[in-house]
Amino acid sequence: MPSITFPTASILSCAIMLASAAHASMPSEFKCNGNEPFWGLAIDSENAGWATPEEPAGQTLEGTFQRLDYAGLFAWRGKFGEGDLVAFVTHQPCSDTMVDRDYPYSVSLSLPDGSVLLGCCDSTSDPSTESWSESRVDSTDEPLIEEDQALIEEIDADLAGLPIAVLDEKPPGDWSKRLFDLLPAIESCLAQTPGTAAKAVKAWSIDDQRVGVRTVNSQAAGFECVATRQGSVVRALTPLKGPAIGLHDGWSPIFTPRSRRPPAGECYQHERIVGASGELIGWLSYDTC
Repeated sequence: MPSITFPTASILSCAIMLASAAHASMPSEFKCNGNEPFWGLAIDSENAGWATPEEPAGQTLEGTFQRLDYAGLFAWRGKFGEGDLVAFVTHQPCSDTMVDRDYPYSVSLSLPDGSVLLGCCDSTSDPSTESWSESRVDSTDEPLIEEDQALIEEIDADLAGLPIAVLDEKPPGDWSKRLFDLLPAIESCLAQTPGTAAKAVKAWSIDDQRVGVRTVNSQAAGFECVATRQGSVVRALTPLKGPAIGLHDGWSPIFTPRSRRPPAGECYQHERIVGASGELIGWLSYDTC
């Protein structure tokens, strides 16, 4: 029987190529969260934002990162209190059963006290489109609702004493840091959200032309919206499964336009959003409970 020899170097090269092909290039921006205890970690290259229900405004961390694309791994390490916080993000599907949502990435965190937290992530540079398999609503032909000017003036007067939000100083994990850039799309999605008193609980850039917005109405129904960055067209509006609890990841702010009242209750801390000319845009509300 003739002997068969294999070119070892070629086999190794092929194996590496196959492993690399199995995983796309890992992004360097992630939005992660976990439950029981609730926490959120947003990574933007060397910077990260950490927040919990007890510390909803969060804190900004600085660190270093490494991407191992062939292994579908992203590692981040930064100073956290008296030690380091280390995050390992893997390109493995993750499901959050509390909000009935699937994510494309899984994460494990190592904290300075030795504890380990597990959670799920999506990427702000490559956001997931979970729950978009349901029928989409073509709402581009629906007219916008004309707001009651008297009601707007009444709300403005009641909430005039709130502090002004300084968006540039928000930590990386706070989506409102980019609110003004995303605002035209947010306003369009809010106008097309069914029900009453719609608010935005999250917004992010999909690409140069599109923005994703997650909205919720007064009946606690959540929607995933895609609009053009200029807000001229709403491309899709999809109802999400289950109640809206947790749709803003438990620690990101809720945006309410100036024509509506922000969430009521002692748990909320409110800030005013003011434009470049001093005009009122709306409110940010942080759930501190």
